[in-house]
Amino acid sequence: MPETDTELVLQTERPEPEVNLLVASADAAADAIRQAGGQVVEPPFDVQVGRCAVLLDPWGSRLVALDLGKGRLATDAQKNVTGTEP
Repeated sequence: MPETDTELVLQTERPEPEVNLLVASADAAADAIRQAGGQVVEPPFDVQVGRCAVLLDPWGSRLVALDLGKGRLATDAQKNVTGTEP
């Protein structure tokens, strides 16, 4: 979103809504959720920009933890994704 640090992410792979959180480490976030009584639905895995994990908080809310350990997506003038930039 222009002039902010906010991004709008639309996932179309699963029918249920989810909250996506930018974290310093998806692995550490998964451990923290587990220790707080939540569940790891999908353990941390590599994605183009870093690592991601699908979690349930202790109340059953679906959360996606995403870290940008590999950088952000780079786009061209037409906003097409062209790769990753640090």
